[in-house]
Amino acid sequence: MEQEPRPSLPPDDKVRMAFIVAYDGRGFHGWQYQPSVSSVQGTIESAFERLLDLPVRIAGSGRTDTGVSAWGQVFHVDVDGTGRWTPETLRRAVNHFLPPEIRIVSGCVVAADFHARHDVRAKIYRYAFVSAPRLGHTPSPLSLPFLAFIPAPLDLTLMKTASRSFLGSRYYAHFTVQRSCPENLVRTVDGIHWEIAADSISFWVTGRGFLHMMIRYMVGGLIDVGAGRRTPGELEKLLIPGSDAPKVPIRPAPPEGLCLVRVLYGKKDPFYPY
Repeated sequence: MEQEPRPSLPPDDKVRMAFIVAYDGRGFHGWQYQPSVSSVQGTIESAFERLLDLPVRIAGSGRTDTGVSAWGQVFHVDVDGTGRWTPETLRRAVNHFLPPEIRIVSGCVVAADFHARHDVRAKIYRYAFVSAPRLGHTPSPLSLPFLAFIPAPLDLTLMKTASRSFLGSRYYAHFTVQRSCPENLVRTVDGIHWEIAADSISFWVTGRGFLHMMIRYMVGGLIDVGAGRRTPGELEKLLIPGSDAPKVPIRPAPPEGLCLVRVLYGKKDPFYPY
């Protein structure tokens, strides 16, 4: 993965705090600040600015796409170091200015050199979905807000077999948005887990970093396999460097099924210390 220069440390009169934030991403154009549309980062920064009456910039652990939600997104921010704010008082105060779709759930003071994005060691995502044939009927709208509905019978055994192809370092040129491809298209998936519940199926994936919409494309490929439109072998071939693009492109799975569950920082982790 491309290496970027590490940002500078906070000024001497500032203290760095890190926070976990949960959000319903369905009404936002992703995490990253964009001047002309509503984003999660921009909404949080506006809440800080309303509280503190000065410009504030936060740094997140990474982007989530339009419509994608999070239980455990992490960001850091540099605030007044005079002791006026503790992580808890700041959390409660900022939440007062946030819409109900966004909630800062915990916070702590971190080392001055901690960085929410550069220090990431792993991210855990969950993609949850249901299919009408599995349920035997169209699911209730009350069960769907954070589940994707796949209107096709799916062979879960084939999907599980195909998902093992993603483990390790693989080439993901065919599993991302082509217009936003970086130079390095190799990413490493450290773990995959399937969870089968009475009313849903969850695909869990862990890795340090992912390409734009990569997990949704992965799930889209697995759905193709489960629906009989591709074989596990065909999916695996697309992960080989230099492989030809498929005649029928993979379509990304719907965004509402994807959630960023947790961000881990190894020995530097302020929230889940080893």
